[in-house]
This record gives sequence, structure tokens and C-alpha cells, in this order.
Amino acid sequence: MISNYFKVTCLTFIVVVVFAHLVAGKGQVININHALVNDVLHFTYGLEEWLDTSQQPCENFYDFVCARSVNSSQAQLDKRHQQEQLKFDQFLQADDNTDQLMDAELKLKYFYQSCQNARSAEHLKSSLMYRLAGGWPAIDIENAGTVRKRRNMTWLQVLGVFHEAGVPYFFKTKIELISNRRVVQIQPDDSMRFSLRKFEQMAGEVMQSYDVEAGRARLIALEVLSFERASRDVMKLTTDTAREKKDKDKAQEYSYEDFKSSAFGPQLQLDWDTYFRKVMGKPLKSSDLVFVGDVPKLKEYFGLLQNTSITRFLNWLWIDYLMDKTVEDCQQLSQNYFAPLYQHIVERSALNKVQMAQMYNELGQVYEQLLLHTPWIDEITQEFSRLFLGRIMHLTLNGDAKLDDDHDCLSITSRNFYRNLEKAQRFLSQKSKQQSFGDGKKYSTTPTTRSRVTQSSEEFMKIFLITNGLLKPNQNLSTPLNYLLVGEHFSEIMIGGGSLPTPGAWRSMDSEPQFAKFDKCLTRQQQQRNRQLQLQKQPISANQTRNFNLNDLILKTLAQQQTWQAYDHWLRRESFLSAHLDSLLQAGRLKMSMRKLYFVVSTLVDCQRHPQPTRRELIHSYLRNSFEFAQTFKCQRLDPLNAINKCKIL
Repeated sequence: MISNYFKVTCLTFIVVVVFAHLVAGKGQVININHALVNDVLHFTYGLEEWLDTSQQPCENFYDFVCARSVNSSQAQLDKRHQQEQLKFDQFLQADDNTDQLMDAELKLKYFYQSCQNARSAEHLKSSLMYRLAGGWPAIDIENAGTVRKRRNMTWLQVLGVFHEAGVPYFFKTKIELISNRRVVQIQPDDSMRFSLRKFEQMAGEVMQSYDVEAGRARLIALEVLSFERASRDVMKLTTDTAREKKDKDKAQEYSYEDFKSSAFGPQLQLDWDTYFRKVMGKPLKSSDLVFVGDVPKLKEYFGLLQNTSITRFLNWLWIDYLMDKTVEDCQQLSQNYFAPLYQHIVERSALNKVQMAQMYNELGQVYEQLLLHTPWIDEITQEFSRLFLGRIMHLTLNGDAKLDDDHDCLSITSRNFYRNLEKAQRFLSQKSKQQSFGDGKKYSTTPTTRSRVTQSSEEFMKIFLITNGLLKPNQNLSTPLNYLLVGEHFSEIMIGGGSLPTPGAWRSMDSEPQFAKFDKCLTRQQQQRNRQLQLQKQPISANQTRNFNLNDLILKTLAQQQTWQAYDHWLRRESFLSAHLDSLLQAGRLKMSMRKLYFVVSTLVDCQRHPQPTRRELIHSYLRNSFEFAQTFKCQRLDPLNAINKCKIL
């Protein structure tokens, strides 16, 4: 079954590659090889910043490769972030790729373009949220209709407009449906984005960017800053007595009828029916429940709003809303409002799609030849492996069609940034509400094979966020770097059947004898190692208990065998090229080779995926039993990572 699948899936790639070689001509092939050589050399030079060359690979390979990674997690994140920005910029600047983009990717591109170019005051005034909220007095003092509408609005109506569009101010409202009764949770919003000094500076910058007259801007800035100070005083409000603290921590429960009449006292005549009709599309029923958290603080907030003119409030609201939506914020806004799409673009931006698909094909064939008929992997996991391979092939070549489906209802153009922003905010808000309400159906908590494939595919694609941080700027992930950086990770998930959180769930029951044999072999190996240390008069660890699950070691070893065999096939096919690369790499400071690079790079990715020092023992145990590792690094008989009697699983 898997054999037929591989043949059908890979036929297209074989035809494409053969055709490319026939058409290219000898000179072009040489050029491609020179580009490949440069790719490998530049990548290898970049490894120097990660490796600790004071360590000997056959003695302490983990520290040789991983010590700097484990101790520089922030540096890794910073570099990844820079690379993500670069990859996203390349996506935006590619003018000739519009026909190749998914619909959802095109919407993100339009969103960014509108943020850059369609953001004038007139664009803002034509947005729905602007009109419904009564406008921004600082820039709209001549429109009689807007002024009249503003005078008839209350602060709660204004907040309703913003809350409905997914922009919570002063309090957050969460609505759930439980036993056919709506349950509303109201909680103060104490989020603070900027310091007071920064707020004051940015308030002036916002008004300047929207051409507010200087004298008028100074007066508005004073009023807005006064309101900001007062709201921060409420935000910092603390309780003095134990009873007040208890009231703060415990949410007050009301029926909706009681909530309207008594929650905040009779002095605040608040039209909650209109608010909930705006936020939900219809008002609450009298029997619905309302839970209010930190009632004292909410009363203070509402008192402040009640005593503030609608003009001052709207000036503050729009200035605060627009502060982090400048031209310089366009990429961050794209990431915030289109997070899955942004990640999808960044993940796939550095891929040589054809060569990645060829690698997956090779790994799939090795899986079939090397592992399929062993007792290790059960039939359900084999079905997963087949589906996982097909899913990753599709994601690599065509992208994730589910993103198009998810964003189908979202209409984005390049003509008006504020309309796009409002739509994106409302889209996320509606999505959150749908997740809260659900659809009333009951689903099995046991994941199906297809759902595990989807989850595992998403998890696998995240590896490219790590590889982006290891690649040089403008460098694509092509052969042979793809084997080094992602091959083993792909094989682990493919073999593990999407059950990585449950060690050993991928194993067949028929593998128990082999499992027990491998376990005993490792125990004898440790005993031999202890005797060797005694003869050398070296200390022996008092803790002889393994700090890893044996299933994880078997999985990693199988993944290494699968990936190494496919990689070794490529090296042998390209024997002249690999020999040329070996000679160049050997002349460098790291004294590398193409086979050494496999262990170094795959381990570097592993310890950036799993930055826990406890990973050391698992990696060393796996290397100690690898013939390929000992041969590649020419480990000596007494080296700690060269077991005399290696434990085999195949």
C-alpha cells in the first residue's frame, strides 16, 4: 500500500528533475554546483558562532555543539526574529509572485500595502468604526452630522462600538453559552502598553501625523494626558482591607436583571441593553447570568468615564488606539492580526520547494525499504506515516489550503488601511466568540489518524522557524542543507506516528522482545563503561538511572538510520561534488566534512528544539551506539562516546 503511494506521489518530481537536467545543459549544471558549494561553505562558516571548539566531539559532543545554544536562548530568538523580518520583506517585495500566492497570502499582502500607503485622515474618516463611534473631535470639527451624533452618544455606546470590533477598553467581556443560558464575565482591563512619558510623546506624534493644528494639539494633549493619569490611578487601585481584597478576588454573580439595577449603584444610569445588543447582536435575557470581577475597580473606572466629556473621551480613545498603528508598525500588525498566515509565509519563504519534495521522497523510500518490514512500527502508525508524507509534500509545494478556507469571509483590499484593520480585528473577535460558544456537538477526545497528521504537520513546519535562524540571510533551504537541518526531525515525526507526547505509542506489540534486548544491552554497556572508568581511576556517577525514556532513544536512533541512509545515498550519487566539498571544508578552521556536518547540524537543531541540559544523556547514548558517528569522527577505542560493544536496533 505504501509502496504504491510512494510511486504515484513521486512520479511528478522524477519527471521534473530529469527534464531539468536534459534541458539545462552542462554549463548550467556547473553553475548550479558552484552555487551549492557556496551555500554549504557560507553555512558552515556560520557554525563557528555556535560550536565550542574547546570540547572534543568524541568526548563531549553535546557541549561541543549545544553549550552555546543552551546558554544563549535570547540571542537565538533575536536572530530568528531578524530572519523572519527579512523573509517577510522578501515576500512583500516579490512583485512577480502574485499569481502564485494563495488567496489568504494575497490578503495579507494587501493589508500590509494598505498600512503603508492608504492611511490618511480621509481614509480613517471613511471607516465604519469611526462613523459609528462619533468620529475623532481633534480632526473632525466641521461635519455637523458627526458633531450632532457625538453629542447624543454615551461613553458606554462608544465603548460598545470598539468592543464589538474586537478592541477592548477599560473592561473585557467574555460570553459563553452554558445549558442554553448565556453566561457573561466582565473583568477590568488593566493592560498598559506604554509608560506615561512614552504616552505623552506618542500622543503628540499621532496628532502631528494627522495634521492637527499645533495650538489645538497642545490643548488636546493636556486634556488627554490628564485623563490618562486618572485612568492609571484607577488601574493601580489596591485594596486595603481583607474584606475588600476578598471582594476583589471573588467575582460577583448576578442575574442580568439584577446586574442592570444594582451592580454599580443607581447613580450610574447605564444602558446595558444597547451595549450587549451592539456587542452580541441581541440583548441578554433577564435570566442570563453575569459575573463581575473586581467590582470596586470597575466602579472607579465607570465613575471616571461618567465625569469625562464625550469629546475628551473620544480624543483620548482615538489617540490611544492609533499609537501603535504607524507605518513603522505595519509588519508587527501583520503578524498580530494574521498570525497563522504570517507564520506560514515565514516557514515556507526559505524553501527550495522541488528539492525539499525530493528529500521527502527519498526519506519515504528509505522508510519503506529499511523500517516498514521490521517489528518496530505498528500498522496504524504506518498509515499515519503515509498520510504525513503526503501532507508535508502538499504543504511544501502548494501551501495550506485550510488558511484560504479560514480567511474566506475576510475581505481585504489595498485601498483603506483602517477598514482592513477593523475587519481583521472583528474577524479575530468573532473567531474567539465562536470558540467560546462552540457548536453544541460532542466530539471524541481520542484524536483520529487524520487529526494527528494535521497537528503533527503543523508541529513539523515550526522547525523552519529554527532553521531560519541558522541559515544566512538570502539563503534558501536546498539540498544538501535540507538533510542536515530538517531530515532527522521529519523522520522522527514520520516514524513516531504523531504520538510523540506519549513515548512508545508508535511501537508494535511485536517489538517487545527487541525492546527488552536493547534495554539489557544498554545496561551491560553502562556496566562496562563503569569498569573502564575504574581502571582509568576516573569518577563514576552515583546516579545510574537513565533520565530519558528508552522509547525516545529508539525513535531517535531509527530516525537517524533513516535520514543517514538517504543522505549517504545523495553523497554517493554526487561523489565528485561531495569529495570537492570535503576538501574545502577540511581546509577550514572547523575541519569539517559533509558527513561530520550531518551529526553537528542535526544535533544543533535538536538542542535548539529541546534546550534542556537533560537532553545531553539521550544524545550521548544515541551517539555512543552509532557506528556512523564513531567512523565519521574517528573516535578512539577508549573515547567516552565510542562504546566497544554497540547496541543495535536494526
